[in-house]
Amino acid sequence: MLPRFEAGAVLAAITRTKATALPGVPTMYQALLDHRRIGATDFASLRICISGGAPLAPELKAKFEKITGATVVEGYGLSESSGVLSANPYEAEGKTGTIGQPLPATCLRLVDKADPTQDVAEGEPGEIVARGPQIMKGYWNRPDADDEVFLINADGKWLRTGDVGTIDADGFVKIVDRLKDMISVSGFKVFPSQIEAVLYHHPAIKEALVVGLPDPYRGEHPRAYVTLNEDADVSGEALRDWLNPQIGRHERVDTVVVRLTMPKTMIGKLSRKDLIAEVMAEEA
Repeated sequence: MLPRFEAGAVLAAITRTKATALPGVPTMYQALLDHRRIGATDFASLRICISGGAPLAPELKAKFEKITGATVVEGYGLSESSGVLSANPYEAEGKTGTIGQPLPATCLRLVDKADPTQDVAEGEPGEIVARGPQIMKGYWNRPDADDEVFLINADGKWLRTGDVGTIDADGFVKIVDRLKDMISVSGFKVFPSQIEAVLYHHPAIKEALVVGLPDPYRGEHPRAYVTLNEDADVSGEALRDWLNPQIGRHERVDTVVVRLTMPKTMIGKLSRKDLIAEVMAEEA
């Protein structure tokens, strides 16, 4: 246990303690890869790495596994679910780009975003609701908050996650986006994470966030913000021209802004909320 995340200290601890497992968020794995000590670190003991908190780009997963020899599996959970609801298996074949299958004794369902009392049709995206022994009893002295987050059905009490996902025939869950992060473009719902997933396919891009900004005609329009890998040399205009032909008409961004850094939370997750606040302050 380290007092805070610092890539060099983590790499030194892996070599010193012969660590076998490493939990983290995607930006932590990227920071480890970017550190100058990565090549001098002994990863022989490391077997399993668990990623959560944000979508894990397949390219990042593949690169970290290649360099370390460890397996990186993606999982999912909330503070209200004691941390974990689902995870990819690490001793069996998982599915890259998904958050895996529900943990034992855990049930996940997809409900209609407009009417959460109704399940969505098979194969359709919906809000993820969960039931299991790890779900909290409620918010302390906040019955009003409980009413918002719990769904009471004939079959029990379900936690509304606020995340939109799909479930395939094998029970693997894929997060589409957060309900609150959806961008409304001329009445069409645009999911930022789907645009970000395309951006991560570009070899120059290190980090990516897509946000919705006010638009007097369309309501909102998407804009992408990225940081670049070391030694990458590409303009925002070139990235926009590369991106937009690959996505839907309503998903197309007005520009791609190249930044030196991205705002992050205390645990190292990219912060869409802080980015929007910075952008709105700049444009005010």
